[in-house]
Amino acid sequence: MIDNKKVITGSFNWSPAAAHTNDETLLLIHSPKLAAHFTREMNRLWRGAELGIAPRMRRKLEQQRAKCGSGVERS
Repeated sequence: MIDNKKVITGSFNWSPAAAHTNDETLLLIHSPKLAAHFTREMNRLWRGAELGIAPRMRRKLEQQRAKCGSGVERS
């Protein structure tokens, strides 16, 4: 959202590859009403976000570490 008036959406990821090589989409919509909807949804998602490794992935990581041991070969 830009200035609560515009929405930029699409697969474009603001990299040189996206700009010059990849097949990306970018849509710029001038609509304060739509920007308000996007802002509400983004705020809702942000409030529920959990930063870091998800518990399920942490358990898998711990299981893999247990299987592999330290990962350092000793002679």
